[in-house]
Amino acid sequence: MFERSKKAALLMKRLIAVAAVPALSILALSLAPHPTDNDASALYVVTDDAYVHVDELTADVFLTDSSAELVSRENGNDLLLTAGQTVEVMYQDTVVSTVSQEDETVSQLLSRLDIHPSPLEMVSVAFLDSGIEVNIASEFVFYEHNSRVTEPEVVYQYNYQKPDWYENVIQEGTSGEYSETYEIIYQDGMETARQLIDVVDTKGEPTIIEKGTIANFANNSDPVAAIDTNADGSGTITLENGQVLTFKEARTMKGTAYTAGEGKVGTVTASGTTVRLGVVAVDRKVMPLGTKVYVVSNDGMYTYGFAIAEDTGVRGNIIDLYMNSYNECIQFGVRDCTVYVLD
Repeated sequence: MFERSKKAALLMKRLIAVAAVPALSILALSLAPHPTDNDASALYVVTDDAYVHVDELTADVFLTDSSAELVSRENGNDLLLTAGQTVEVMYQDTVVSTVSQEDETVSQLLSRLDIHPSPLEMVSVAFLDSGIEVNIASEFVFYEHNSRVTEPEVVYQYNYQKPDWYENVIQEGTSGEYSETYEIIYQDGMETARQLIDVVDTKGEPTIIEKGTIANFANNSDPVAAIDTNADGSGTITLENGQVLTFKEARTMKGTAYTAGEGKVGTVTASGTTVRLGVVAVDRKVMPLGTKVYVVSNDGMYTYGFAIAEDTGVRGNIIDLYMNSYNECIQFGVRDCTVYVLD
């Protein structure tokens, strides 16, 4: 931390004290030296907190919002004071009190009080609820606060049992904020020191999205809009959501049903996965494990939907459909099924 003069330290305390008063105007006007003292312009630093943001100081008034972002510029000569307000002017260790007049600018008020800042002096004007405070000095200490919003990180949780086009937002993310605070010293109308004194990095919550990984597949119960078969037995399955899947053949197989907890059936498949809707058991000599299928009964009474051959325990041209309950298995019974083998 660089050293500051006593005057700068006192002024910093005063600026912080001003920051505790609500509803202050926010503006800044740069110093532009003139040939005579009477024609001197000045730097205005006015804020509703201890932070001021001045990107490029020119001979204009900078109006900013409560976030210290630049809103517009006005000519310093047009900086009007509200009539009838108490004004305290602090200059050369003296305090002069007056009341602002109709259509009076800060420059006109100082001239009326016979106060003429030199080209190297600066003026700080604070508009308080109780009145107006004007400080005139050749050295000011103030703070610049720069911040930016950080977008939430997107984190994917991959589901290896869902199609690759499937996405589901598990958690909506929240934005974070990164901010830097600089202490700045102005002397004789020029910036002479700038130091980073504080960094705040507030992390937001990430957006978490569940995403599938299986290509050319669908969820077990996704509705089908159309099935089109080519002359060679291959074809396409169009879902109601517009996704188009391809199959290489359609087989007729005997369909049966099973569920966990009945007899010797456990909850872990021959592939090491957990039994669930969308798992079928096959004879691996007839159909390799990992094969993706779409199953409907030939009598048109039952659509099992999309599934993966992950289990065994049957022999021959049989496909055993996993169901959630024993009653469902009984209702399904044994039916001839068309099994579309997906690419």
